[in-house]
Amino acid sequence: MEIIVSTSKGSVIKIRNFEMPDIRRVMEIEEESFLDGESELYIEMYEEWPEGFLVAEKEDKVIGFVVVVLTPEGEGRVFALAVDSQYRGEGVGRTLLKAAFGVLRKRKIGYMRLEVRVSNQIAQRLYRSMGFMEIGFVPFYYKDAEGAIVMRKVL
Repeated sequence: MEIIVSTSKGSVIKIRNFEMPDIRRVMEIEEESFLDGESELYIEMYEEWPEGFLVAEKEDKVIGFVVVVLTPEGEGRVFALAVDSQYRGEGVGRTLLKAAFGVLRKRKIGYMRLEVRVSNQIAQRLYRSMGFMEIGFVPFYYKDAEGAIVMRKVL
């Protein structure tokens, strides 16, 4: 998959499938975003289901990514979504999520689920604006013991 799109804020970006050389840049964004993943885990997810790992590019530079996995219950789950801090607020995360919805719909997946830090109000607003509903809470979810709000959306 490779598409050129204009984000909701007017930025022109390319959404494409992750490729192995992207891993270094993905990990830079991941660390800057305080996610808990490791490169081996991202590579394993890519090898398991390559269609679920998308990156956003601007001027040939990876500026964000989304990793979606399939759950045993037959749902899509956002494992990770992150955007380089220089490009936040430009609609990149929203555009990546929309692309992930499309990937799941092609597989006839009816729901998408995710966990978000209790303290991450910006992400929670984004998810709510895209139709996600709060369905639960997991205490001590992250490595630093912060809890997570569980959200779900009908696709």
